[in-house]
Amino acid sequence: MPEKDSNGHIIGRGERGAFDMLVQLFPDKEVKIQVPFKSLLNGEWTDTVTERQEKETIDIVVYSDPIIAIRVQDPHHNGRLTSARDLVQRKTLEWNGVRVVDLQHYECVELMKDNVNDKSMKELLEALKEEGIH
Repeated sequence: MPEKDSNGHIIGRGERGAFDMLVQLFPDKEVKIQVPFKSLLNGEWTDTVTERQEKETIDIVVYSDPIIAIRVQDPHHNGRLTSARDLVQRKTLEWNGVRVVDLQHYECVELMKDNVNDKSMKELLEALKEEGIH
């Protein structure tokens, strides 16, 4: 059975390990799991979210300058509808000054096994590097 946070949000495969490693990488920053999408938007952007987006959460957020949104992307994100929603979410976050890092299941194989080790850390660091972070 999948793990759930205190608000009932599902903690997906790879999220707990990614969270633990991000806490290590950013020891002086606040790192949160399952952050409401809407809470990362500025000003009038908050009035533009759809009913579906009201329910969306970002897997992991590092409260730095700029804010970093980490999205752990399992295979269901390959679907046409989900990938389109992901693109809208990504662009909206970027337009609001948030850096987005996607941890893709096919690039983060060790992480998707929920392993925290040298291989999964290397996968995470590579994804951050691709976005010009860390």
